[in-house]
Amino acid sequence: MRLSDLDWRLKIPLALTAVIVLTELVVAAALVTRTLRDARADLEASSRNLVTVLGRSLREPMVRDHLWQAFEVVSTPIAARTPDNPLKRIVVLDADRQVFVATDPREIPVATPAAELPPVLAALAARATGAAGFQFLLDRRGAGTQLASGGPITAEDGTRLGTVLLEFDPALYRARLGSLLGELALLSIPGLLLLVPLGWLAGQRLAQPLVQMAQALSRVGHEPPAAIAAHLPPPGRDEIGRLSTQARHMLDGLARKEALEREVLASERLAAVGRVSAAIAHEINNPLGGMLNAIDTVARHGRPDAFTRKTLGLLERGLQQIRATVGALLVEARLDSPALGPQDWQDLQTLVAPQLAARGVELACHIEDAALAPVPLPAHEIRQLVLNLLLNAVKAARPAAPAEGAAAAVELTVARGPGLLAVVVGNTGPPIEPEVMARLFEPFVHPPGQTAGRHGFGLGLWVCYQIVQRLQGRIEVGSEGRWTRFAVTLPVPDTGPPAQPPREPPQET
Repeated sequence: MRLSDLDWRLKIPLALTAVIVLTELVVAAALVTRTLRDARADLEASSRNLVTVLGRSLREPMVRDHLWQAFEVVSTPIAARTPDNPLKRIVVLDADRQVFVATDPREIPVATPAAELPPVLAALAARATGAAGFQFLLDRRGAGTQLASGGPITAEDGTRLGTVLLEFDPALYRARLGSLLGELALLSIPGLLLLVPLGWLAGQRLAQPLVQMAQALSRVGHEPPAAIAAHLPPPGRDEIGRLSTQARHMLDGLARKEALEREVLASERLAAVGRVSAAIAHEINNPLGGMLNAIDTVARHGRPDAFTRKTLGLLERGLQQIRATVGALLVEARLDSPALGPQDWQDLQTLVAPQLAARGVELACHIEDAALAPVPLPAHEIRQLVLNLLLNAVKAARPAAPAEGAAAAVELTVARGPGLLAVVVGNTGPPIEPEVMARLFEPFVHPPGQTAGRHGFGLGLWVCYQIVQRLQGRIEVGSEGRWTRFAVTLPVPDTGPPAQPPREPPQET
């Protein structure tokens, strides 16, 4: 897997962590370099001072050729050194480049030529005996580090009497450096352990808006645009904020496009309904006219009893309702209809009674006295509207509390106010899902609890919407808790019912 294929929630923390580690390494390298330079400078300065002191202290013993006094002078620094002092031995050469005195005469006897000294001292002697000033030798080549320094011994008149050579133990020098580097590590490692997690957390926080943006946009095509927009990072003036703003504009355009597609689909369905209704309208209206004429003939010229007259009246109103249904499907149709009266509300209860009994549903009617008076609204259309709502409510009704043995319930509430008629049809049962609610009044969309083939073709609520729109009213749906209610509000005109062409059904309610 390539590094470029990693998620940004890993790339940014890794990059910050790498920068922190690299910075820490650079700082540590700079401190180590500074420590090494300071350690060498300290060693060089201390050895320079020692060479200067020894050069002055050995001046008289060498002039008088006093060997034991010279041995006491060079032995004093060795005896007084501390355990961490890397000074190993001191060798003094005379003017003939032979050993005059050494701190370890058994290893380096008197009169030993400079060329036969240990390699580091021999190399330093070759340089120091021919130079007039202080010499410092730090050689890391070969098997190990070699440390030495030296300087001239001169008389008061400037005559060169000899050379002082100092040899240092590299092991003690390395131990001293190791101690300094250990202290440096103790200071650097805690900072590194603290900064790396902080850098990782900061990288995760910086990458979070990008991850949030990617996760939100990956839902396009699977969830509604409004739901996706809620998961986008907040808009702002930085790059992520501007990108979030553009993504919201894109989702808004996508939502408008989907709404337009739904409108086009609804228009196509309406066109299909128009073609079907136009084809069957004449086939339905012709037998309807004959049956209505037959009922009128029996009622006028026959001698039916009271029960038969009531039955004939119910049949006539039912056939008129069928004609009104066909008129609702045919947008251009205009049918004369009597005003809404108390008999219509009784007929609705009579027509829905078999479905109530078959499903064991209880109906509660609350019709105000003002609503029982004649209302100047088309009775056929109001009957069709309320009957469709009642039948849908009966089919969708479920017990509100099945565990307590409560029966499913349907309610019908009718109220008359100044200039309006309010009808509410409700039923107990589960609430309507949001995705169904958004398309509830479209043709061929089935209400909850209904399926095609068993309870019609999904035109009931669409017909209700057409009637409400024709009467310039409003229909609203509320589905929360254990009740689902359809509320219809219709304006009551001063004279006959209005005849306005219906508008397109809504896409959302």
